[in-house]
Order: sequence, then structure tokens, then C-alpha cells
Amino acid sequence: MLSVNELTSLEEELSKASKKGLKIGLVPTMGALHDGHMELIKQAHLHSDYVIVSIFINPLQFNQAEDFINYPSNLLKDSNKLKNAGVDLLFNPDAKLIYPKEPAVKIDFGVISHKLEGAFRLGHFEGVGLVVMKLFNLIKPNVAFFGLKDLQQFILIKHIIKEFSYPIKLQGVITVREKNGLALSSRNAHLSPSGIKIAAQIYKGLIWAKNNFETFKSTDELKVQLNDFYKKQEGLSIEYCEVLNLNKFKPLKSLKNGKKTALCIAAYVEGVRLIDNIFLRE
Repeated sequence: MLSVNELTSLEEELSKASKKGLKIGLVPTMGALHDGHMELIKQAHLHSDYVIVSIFINPLQFNQAEDFINYPSNLLKDSNKLKNAGVDLLFNPDAKLIYPKEPAVKIDFGVISHKLEGAFRLGHFEGVGLVVMKLFNLIKPNVAFFGLKDLQQFILIKHIIKEFSYPIKLQGVITVREKNGLALSSRNAHLSPSGIKIAAQIYKGLIWAKNNFETFKSTDELKVQLNDFYKKQEGLSIEYCEVLNLNKFKPLKSLKNGKKTALCIAAYVEGVRLIDNIFLRE
């Protein structure tokens, strides 16, 4: 595996891959790699010829400086994982390469970026969108791989690719979970063993919703029942719980319309913020 952190070397390797006619797959990450990232890489091997993983902790998508400072980072450990996973190239730029100076241009990515995560983490998706566009411009992948655990992020990137006419195929990868159902996340490392058990109740509630949503006429009725379940879980605090039309990422009132539907949730356990989702109707 090659590891590059500056633009000239990146361009040289991309040129070699292009001359060989290789389909380039990109897996953007912020490091702290876990089995969820490994599944992204596995899918990248299946759907592309040359796999690039980027590791860049993007300061613009953190709305609290403390979260950025405390974000786990272990490049050596991550690099070893990537080598074992057969990754072709690790792109690990520093902040000066991605942001030579404070961005003078700000992009409003529309209503998708303003709700749910966008409403509770102001500026988050503006930061995500900007860094993803920069990575797309620098690497020019044929396929990009993103996890569906961050469903709103996935929908936003799908919107960006369409809106800015990127010749990139977007590949969503299913959420990888612990045996107890907890979605894998770098944030899980901040939970105690008892916190892990509490956090697993998030997915338990989502499964209940998927199995029972057709018995409810409205999303409000479903959310009342689901929130009642969560309130009984000591140590679990719900920030939002919303049923959405996946095509437009807009809240739904009725569950009888047959549209692609997902239930998204954000919660706190032991001060750690966790997100998850489930497709009610594929």
C-alpha cells in the first residue's frame, strides 16, 4: 500500500492508475477505523479496481471545538488495518493541503443540510459537503463509498453529485453492527460496558418500529409509541426521532403512501451522541 500526503505524489499515482484503465474507488474517512470502514473497503474491492482510502479529520464539520480536539486519531494503527485490507493507496493530507487558507466561499447545500443533523449541528453539512467536493476534485474517483448509518450524509452527497454533475457513482453500504445491534461508530469507544448495553436499545426500538409501523395510520402515532419505549430505558436520551420520505428527505405524516421510508434517530448515552436509522419501506 502506498501512503501519500501531498498533491504531487497523489497525482502521479492517479495518472498511473488512469493509464492502466483502472476504475478508482474512494472511501473517505476521518480515521479511527472499525469494521464498518472495513465493509466499505470490501465493497470498494468488489466494485472498483484501485481502492483509495482518505483519512482527514475535517475541522469544518465539527460545530464544537472540543469534539474536534477529542476525535480519536491513530494513523499507524489505521494504516496497518488498511494494508491488511489490501488498500492500494492511503491519502492522508494535512489541513494546509485541503484548506490552504480559510475558505472564502460558502455553499448552502439546500434543505437537506438544514434539518435533523443539520439543525442540531449547525454548519456540519456545509463542512462535510465542502471537504467531499474537494476530495472528489483531487482524486476524481469513478465510484465513492459511503455508509448508510450516516443516512442524511449519504442523501446529501447524492444530491451534490447530481447538482454539480460529478461523473461519480455513489455506492451506499449497509450499517455494520455489534452482535447486540449497536451500529459501529468511533464514538462507541467513549462508552462504558453498561453504556454499550443502553445504547443497544436504540436499535431494539428501530426493529420494533420496522416490525409494527404498518399497524399505525400516522407517523405521529408511531413516534409516540417509540418514544414511550425509549423513555423507559434509563440512561438513554432521545434528541430527535423522525420518519422521512427518502426521495426528498422530508418528514412524513402518513405511513400509507407506499413511498421509500426511513426512520432516523439521534440519542445520547453517557454524554456520547449516537445516530442510527432503519428503512421501514425499502
